[in-house]
Amino acid sequence: MERIDIESLRMGWKPGFVLIIYISRQRTKMSASDRVHESIAAALSQNRMKDARELIEQALSSMPPHWKPLEEDDKEIRGAFWDQSEFFAYVGSHRSDNEKSIFWTTVSFSKLWWQLADVNISEDRFDNAAVCIEKGLELEPDHPVLWIERGYIFNRIGRHQEALEAYRTAATVRQWAQPAVTARALRGQGSALIDLGQFSEARNVYNASLELDPESESAHRELEYIDQALTDKKKQAATLPWFLHAIKFPPTDPLTLQLMPLVQGMESIPGPKTVGVENYSAISKAFLASGWAGFEEAFDAVIPRNRADYADIKRDLLREPIFNPKVHERMSKMLLGQTTVEETMEEIKRDRGPATVQ
Repeated sequence: MERIDIESLRMGWKPGFVLIIYISRQRTKMSASDRVHESIAAALSQNRMKDARELIEQALSSMPPHWKPLEEDDKEIRGAFWDQSEFFAYVGSHRSDNEKSIFWTTVSFSKLWWQLADVNISEDRFDNAAVCIEKGLELEPDHPVLWIERGYIFNRIGRHQEALEAYRTAATVRQWAQPAVTARALRGQGSALIDLGQFSEARNVYNASLELDPESESAHRELEYIDQALTDKKKQAATLPWFLHAIKFPPTDPLTLQLMPLVQGMESIPGPKTVGVENYSAISKAFLASGWAGFEEAFDAVIPRNRADYADIKRDLLREPIFNPKVHERMSKMLLGQTTVEETMEEIKRDRGPATVQ
């Protein structure tokens, strides 16, 4: 058994803490299990997916009953870490005045499920890949890379809102996650938000990812794309009447899409009554200038998404006539000469029904 002294890597740990790392596999004499896992890594890196599948499935069949990624007692911690960076992240976050040995002792079976998911993704077998990730999460529910992979699979099959939720979980599920892994989760959120048409929010999370991983080329590239997309939207908004723009570029926010059918047919509520005159002025100006994207950005600036009544306020605000798709349709028909003002007024009267005598 090999002992590695890394006293020099204390990184400001409290005095008296002694770290001894034991690695169960010796470099000079590898176990059969180690050889299998090196073979898996080689097969994946060389794109030999058939070989990788066979090796992974064989290794998974050897998983002991009740396997856990971490086991701890009064004297030691034994962990099945995915790689060295994860191991050091764990050690660095579990500082203690008590002497405790940390053992990196076994292969990670949750990682094997992740590797098998990658094999399935390479073959466009996304349903099978999703099953593999769920199996991995059953073993290690706080592993951010499994949640990142879950988000990636959902994004690939067009389930962007579920992908976003998975990436958000990945960014917060483990307090001691490596910064690079959290940055990946944030970039995943950005990708899902772009697919949902929420460019301003995507820009925010990509900028947050750069605080953790400043050299990420993909984050810089996506930020350039977002800036161009927002610029193009503003140009399009300037060339179309606001009501036509609202039709051509409908809302993409999932909650707004859910609320709009619910408010159709309801009695209108003036916007200032819902959010106040000043706030309504800011939101309506953003909507008239930049369409639904402007509406979402301005509304979120006024009403934070973490407010308990966020959905209720948005629902009531959508009852303001300028946000009503039927109003947009009527105004567009009049502009295009498909109907007259008189015909439109008659249609409005019919929709309201007969007047009641008080």
